Amino acid sequence: MSALAIKKIAAALILLMSLSAFVRAITIRPGLFYGLRKIEDAKIKAAYKEGSVFLPYIELGFWKGLMVGAAYETAEASYGNLGIHQVPATFQLSGLDFYLGYEFEIGKLALFVKAGYGVYYYKQTVDYAYVQDYKVDYRQGAIIGTAGLKFYPGKSLFFSAAVKYVSLKVKPYDSEVNLSGFRYLAGLGLSFDF
Repeated sequence: MSALAIKKIAAALILLMSLSAFVRAITIRPGLFYGLRKIEDAKIKAAYKEGSVFLPYIELGFWKGLMVGAAYETAEASYGNLGIHQVPATFQLSGLDFYLGYEFEIGKLALFVKAGYGVYYYKQTVDYAYVQDYKVDYRQGAIIGTAGLKFYPGKSLFFSAAVKYVSLKVKPYDSEVNLSGFRYLAGLGLSFDF
């Protein structure tokens, strides 16, 4: 066997052992949040009221509490009436978040913080003949931040509560709409160590 072949085999073994050690240190946490969504824009808030939001997510925990994750925020369409003529309209907001975070464990409790970036999709439809050609269908990036705590009654199951803030301003036409706001969330999830 040549020296080059031995070096390749040794490099491959070192790489496999490194990956094996890394994979054993990974925790996978799928979960689901449900809660109240607040929006700062007064006109949107008055027309559609504030509703609830679902947030399924998956996190990979590794190396001393660090985590990466992705979440999808979604809600049913909200229905309301706009303007002095009370024109029927619908509003929908959803987003895909990617984040980094840190989780600090204290016995059965864990405190966590997350920060990241989301791509949010905002849609408004007005049922009025003169504006039906002016559909609001807009996509915008947003900075997100979340803080909360988890309670682990057992090894694999956890309950959680969190406050999430989305910084989101869109400008589908000439005026800016501030869709920023807090989400007050409660949820549960599973934790699998590998």
